[in-house]
Amino acid sequence: MDDNHQPDDESTWASLSRGEKALAAFGMTGLALGVITAVLAAVLLGLLAVTAASLRLVEADGIGTLFWGVALFLPCNTLAALFAWPLRWGLRLTSVASRTKKVTEAALSVATTFLAVLFTEYVTPGLRVHHPWLPALLAALLVALVNLGVRQMERRTTSRTHGGRSHFRS
Repeated sequence: MDDNHQPDDESTWASLSRGEKALAAFGMTGLALGVITAVLAAVLLGLLAVTAASLRLVEADGIGTLFWGVALFLPCNTLAALFAWPLRWGLRLTSVASRTKKVTEAALSVATTFLAVLFTEYVTPGLRVHHPWLPALLAALLVALVNLGVRQMERRTTSRTHGGRSHFRS
């Protein structure tokens, strides 16, 4: 390893050796797989929470059905996002107040989650749901609560990092 390497030096992909490229590719693959695993685990945990909360409404043929539900949720979420996309795009083009845009964006997020769960309930093999809108509403509210918690933690981190004031000067 070169001892003259300074932190400000930027290496390009072409300047890396074959071993460094392999190590970087291996690391990025591991990072991508870790992120995918974390997302799927969060979706499975949410699915299990919704299923446990609406136990009398959801009937599954087995544990495999839940894994099918997790696997099908992401494509169903994409489909639901496609339905909400024109509304989000139109909202961004309007000149309404910033707070109104944030509230409307949050409402569209809840509606997108609601639609995604409905789609997932209907296309998952071996899953029977009585009153499918109830678990979908529960999942949408769960996602809204998680989003509020994340935003609150971001505010705390930002205020703690900046000491309650901005470091930027006019």
